[in-house]
Amino acid sequence: MIRPRARTGLQTWLIGSFITLGVAASLLMFLVLLPTLEGSVVSGASERTSQATIRVLEDLSEVPGEGYGLSDAEGDAYVARLASEARGAARYYDVATGWHAANLSSAPGAFPADALTQEGDLADKSVSPSPVRTRVAEGPGDARTVFSAVRVTQGGTVVGIAEVAVPVPPPAAEIGALQRRVLFAVVAVLLLATVAGVALSRVLGRRIARVADTATTLSGGDLSARAPESSPREVATLANGLNRMADRVEDLIGTVTGERDRARTLVSGLAEGVLMIDPEDEVVVANGAAVRMLGLAPGRDAHMADLDPDLVDLVGRARAEGQPLDGPELTTGFGALAVEAVPLSEPAGTVILTIRDVTQERALERTRRELVANVSHELKTPVAAIRGLLELMEDDAMPEEDRREFVRLMSAESARLQRLVEEQLQLARLDSGGLPLEREPMDLAATVRAAARPRALLAEREGVTLGIEASSPVPMEGDPSRLEQVLLILLDNAARHTPAGGTITVEAHVEGGDAVMSVTDTGEGIDADAIDSVFDRFYRADASRERVDQQGAGLGLAIARGIVRAHGGDISVRSDPGRGSVFTVRLPRDASVGSAS
Repeated sequence: MIRPRARTGLQTWLIGSFITLGVAASLLMFLVLLPTLEGSVVSGASERTSQATIRVLEDLSEVPGEGYGLSDAEGDAYVARLASEARGAARYYDVATGWHAANLSSAPGAFPADALTQEGDLADKSVSPSPVRTRVAEGPGDARTVFSAVRVTQGGTVVGIAEVAVPVPPPAAEIGALQRRVLFAVVAVLLLATVAGVALSRVLGRRIARVADTATTLSGGDLSARAPESSPREVATLANGLNRMADRVEDLIGTVTGERDRARTLVSGLAEGVLMIDPEDEVVVANGAAVRMLGLAPGRDAHMADLDPDLVDLVGRARAEGQPLDGPELTTGFGALAVEAVPLSEPAGTVILTIRDVTQERALERTRRELVANVSHELKTPVAAIRGLLELMEDDAMPEEDRREFVRLMSAESARLQRLVEEQLQLARLDSGGLPLEREPMDLAATVRAAARPRALLAEREGVTLGIEASSPVPMEGDPSRLEQVLLILLDNAARHTPAGGTITVEAHVEGGDAVMSVTDTGEGIDADAIDSVFDRFYRADASRERVDQQGAGLGLAIARGIVRAHGGDISVRSDPGRGSVFTVRLPRDASVGSAS
């Protein structure tokens, strides 16, 4: 008995049609359409490179100057800029300095030795200021190079010929995108062919296509798309699974995005610098503090090679040892920086650098050491003197006259100790802002006259003339006793450094919104390398040139500066070694301005 031939089912027809049409469409796309499109992409890349090259040559065809050509340095700088902006090799022949070249390695063998290219010859013979039309030369494989040249003018005079050879970037990314699009098109054609070829499954095909469209939309980034869950059961199951997957992906992306944004906000707000360096040595994270501390260019992708060599070495050691490491303390234009490197296990080779500004800490440590050393030194001298005098006074045979002299000397040394302690306490109050100021309306000129007149008599006994120029009222708000103290400090300083026959001039006047007080002397002046240190504690320009009975601890000018700044003002010094110095105090006449500052 002859068995009936089995009927081919719908599924078989669909599969057969899919395979047949798929093979045909694939052959058509990959053998005919794809090579044509790839050729168009390559031609487009060459055309874009040619246009960019022409624009660069047009922009750089005129150089500044008088028309006598460029110097060697100017020619090198010009051709380097030309190569950089054209993104290729460049040569420039100057009538004054000859050949200049830059970045020849980007297009090996592109230029003949000491001779113009054919484009250079055309530009040399051309009367047009426009660049020569580009020539695209094919090299080994798919490599292509764009050649062009232009006359270079200076002040309207032709001074040289500029040539460029720009490699055409291989459009691998565009070709890859094109291939993906062609592949997508093949899939779409297969789907359409399947629907067209299977008439009986038209409805089913439409519903499957809707699910496929939803998947495509989701893959394009629109996570709000959802597939209709329509019959048959298989299609509904597929749509339901796709929708649940989309819901979960949307939730996960929302969670990850929120965590990422919170982490970025946290890192960017840190006072410490944070850098993340990936296994390819790219700086993928750099908060604002790190950019400021390391002097990185903001808004630009950084590489590990842009960092300090000590940081590069620290990253390498952290990767090799696989554990957190403390790096050497760096000193940059920003200040002193303490660095720590922490390697991450995933992805391997990633390192986190944390950078902490320790400039103030180091400055405080240095200040504390200097303060202890200076105070110890200043205390040691009077204490040693008192102790030595006491030991001498233990001798019962000492004459009474010598004993009284020793008592007088010990009294002077103890007064020096007391003065040093009081000055230290006053500086401590100034540092902490605890020095009380009794502000009141006052006439600075009157204060200057009252404080300077007694000193004028003392200066006269030393053979020094002290002049006072403060006749006009200088109204302001301030503490008269504190400002008088500032003036006396400046006068004592001037008297110590002004020899007999010299002059000291005190002046007070109004200058805009400021009250200005100055003390000018004709003493030995201050050396230029010491001018920035005169207001430092314990600083003395040259104690050997001061009289023994006038030597101080070097705290007076520091106290004067503290009092002036407490008033919201400023004190400065200008000096001419061998001819004298001028100390100038500027104070805001309005107390509210000084408080705000």
